[in-house]
Amino acid sequence: MFDILIHGIGRFFLTVIFGIPPVEKVPEGQCVVISNHNTHIDTMLLFRLFPLRRVSRVKVVAAKDHFSKGFAGLMGRIIFRLILLDRHAKDAAGALDPIEKAVREGYSVILFPEGTRGEPGVLQHFKSGIGKIAIDFPDIPVYPVYITGAEKTMPRGSSLPVPFNIGLKVMPPVHGRDFLEHGDHARKKMTQFLEELFITAESRQES
Repeated sequence: MFDILIHGIGRFFLTVIFGIPPVEKVPEGQCVVISNHNTHIDTMLLFRLFPLRRVSRVKVVAAKDHFSKGFAGLMGRIIFRLILLDRHAKDAAGALDPIEKAVREGYSVILFPEGTRGEPGVLQHFKSGIGKIAIDFPDIPVYPVYITGAEKTMPRGSSLPVPFNIGLKVMPPVHGRDFLEHGDHARKKMTQFLEELFITAESRQES
């Protein structure tokens, strides 16, 4: 109940301060949401894709070295049910086990394929983890969401938000099953396809 209250307050804050209109919710059922990543506000933005009654069934992938301790880590684990990933693990495939465990338990997952917050407004290459998740769970839809403007509201290193128009472009879902024909290359093809969707969205934003 506490997390629902915090999410409700957060949505009100985003609407009043940034004027973000309500966004169309993703359909009922389990899903994976992926997005470009520049600020900590991105996570709260993406939670707006889920009605409040569903937030307790959504987990967010985050870096273990940033959120495993401290007050921010504690609140993140409570409010966002963080899945802490070791970005420096030698076994890259095994490092994804916590995500796959959450998916098998029926949770929807929010993750950032770039793996970290990059330079404001600059898209980085996607890590192959999203391809593995999508192929390992081929019938679960992956919703690509391109966020614009957030990097100007809370730039990296800033602790106070600055009002600026924020936009969320929710693209049609992509399924891993559509890439299974590529066999051993399916994960790579899936990752490349998703990255190209964001590159196209970025280029349209700039034009």
